[in-house]
Amino acid sequence: MKLLKEEIQIMAKLNLSTYTYFPALRTRLAELRGLKELDGARKARIVPMLTLGQWRGSSELNKAAEKAAEAAGDRPFFMDLSSDNRKVEVHWDQLRNSTDAFRAWRQFAAEYKNAIPVVQIPVGGRTRDIVQQAQEIESAFGTVAFRIQDFAAQTPFVISAISALDDPRNAIVFIDCQYIREAMAAFVTATISTVNALRSEFPALLIVVLSTSFPSSTLPFADSTKRRGVIPILERELHARVGGNPVAIYGDHGSVHAVVYDDVPMMRWSPRIDYPTYTDWHFERRPGPIEPGYIESARAIQEEFDCSTTSTIWGERMIAEAAAGSPYGKAPASWIAVRVNIHLSRQIDYEEASRQDNDNENGFDDDSL
Repeated sequence: MKLLKEEIQIMAKLNLSTYTYFPALRTRLAELRGLKELDGARKARIVPMLTLGQWRGSSELNKAAEKAAEAAGDRPFFMDLSSDNRKVEVHWDQLRNSTDAFRAWRQFAAEYKNAIPVVQIPVGGRTRDIVQQAQEIESAFGTVAFRIQDFAAQTPFVISAISALDDPRNAIVFIDCQYIREAMAAFVTATISTVNALRSEFPALLIVVLSTSFPSSTLPFADSTKRRGVIPILERELHARVGGNPVAIYGDHGSVHAVVYDDVPMMRWSPRIDYPTYTDWHFERRPGPIEPGYIESARAIQEEFDCSTTSTIWGERMIAEAAAGSPYGKAPASWIAVRVNIHLSRQIDYEEASRQDNDNENGFDDDSL
């Protein structure tokens, strides 16, 4: 929701240390639908990063920002700009302008309820401009978020900016490995090196490790029938190999591939439904007619995982309804939303269960509360 200028207020600082999962999503209809349909209790346990890109039919980023705020509801979220500026070049350039400590970007984010702008670090940017931008964000929003994708180039800027803050504890740094499936070992090494560089300066700094291992095509993971398959979720492995929760907070891209193919013509596709568990993505696909294909896929998923129309997870309810003969959607985007919604729910629940297990190991249990 876009705010009127008289409604824009300084945001209270978030207590980010209470959150255990930070998903990163883009402002595409399917991803935002998956987030929007999270139940209130689960949504309250995350602060997502929503990356603005071109919204259908718009040459500016306002519509994407409005949809991001709508999906987040009454909850805070980090707002970032995509590195892909196709179809929004003019507005994107305006928001990335470094004049007056990136004033255009800061003011833009302030117009949207609960949005916290991510510090922009453009290629060729000046340290002074980036540092001042971070200081202004700290003053206005209380929390300063950084996103590192080019580890070698951007880490020095982040260290300089955090050093200039009133309190480094107001900062959170997202180390974004993007797609990791084909180079796990390299990303583990690079991530550990980046974490060490940050921690040597700021021992108590909040760091989130982001990644995705969802492939651009599921076919290489299908069995001999090409009707089903299982894809291991490697984000958890990366997080564990970096050092797990004692080193960094877990984050991912919400079960979505890291590269956008919006301008690539859609080739022939088959109805497919994906079902995320804590550790894997299971999928059922049925080449052939669209509606019967989704119904049959949903029935196969339901038979194995017992999805219910009374589930607290919206995506599971959509699978149950499809299995009963009424598919909620008949195109891939609809079922990406289902996958994203179930994945977010699963990872939120995983982290909550892990936290409770840790509390019990430290001597806490239900009877002691």
